[in-house]
Amino acid sequence: MQDHDDSQDPRSGATYPTRIVCLGAELPDIFHRLDALDRVVGISAYTDWPPEALTIPKVSGFRHGRARRILEADPDLVILTSGVQRPLAEELADHGVSLLHLYPHRLEDMFKTVRLLGSLVDAAARAQALVEEWREVVASYAERGRTRVGRPRVYFEEWMDPLIAGIGWVSDLIELAGGDDVFRARAIEGRNAAGRTLNLEEVAAARPDIILASWCGKPFIREALVGRPGFGAIPAVAREAIVEIPPSILQCGPRLMELLPVLEETIASHA
Repeated sequence: MQDHDDSQDPRSGATYPTRIVCLGAELPDIFHRLDALDRVVGISAYTDWPPEALTIPKVSGFRHGRARRILEADPDLVILTSGVQRPLAEELADHGVSLLHLYPHRLEDMFKTVRLLGSLVDAAARAQALVEEWREVVASYAERGRTRVGRPRVYFEEWMDPLIAGIGWVSDLIELAGGDDVFRARAIEGRNAAGRTLNLEEVAAARPDIILASWCGKPFIREALVGRPGFGAIPAVAREAIVEIPPSILQCGPRLMELLPVLEETIASHA
């Protein structure tokens, strides 16, 4: 790799990476909000936001990627997310690439990620301002939730074969938006998908009032869900309270905050 002209803070002498590859779809959005998208030289094929990022070369998928294509971007830092990217991280480490591997699980982790990335690109103040703004939003939703009567039971489905319940930050959003996640314990304990795997009987026994679904990059098929054995007796199915949620809910990035009003309205309208 060639030597990089890293940007430098003249006051402290600290240097910051200038050629960053983002292998999580939510990461370019964070850098954009930090006014540092110009430092990103490679993105995931699943990145669809912000529009300003879509001209950046796509160098990898999410679960699968080729180190060669990533190395061609000549990065001084590669950022990965989740355990499924561990093999790729190990391969890149063998090539001497500097890595930051994130494992977000709860909504709080999104705030931590924004602050961390802000410190990496000399935008700590901007990152802190964003986090403080979002915390105020979260506090307002939490306050409304404390006075809300008749919270509906909500099941979120992240995958259909096997059935996988929503991850921790999805459960956090459901609770803030006025619902009670019927598998919240699984969401909080299950950092990996294996810890959130369900069977048909468990979902039917949970009797959710509302079903929310986002099938991790695959179009949601309502008929496939309602036709499952035993699902006809689920209140959400009987009431047709089944809603597909935008896939950005599965990315632990700033758009989660923009989904909060969507979830609140969805839950309220089907309560």
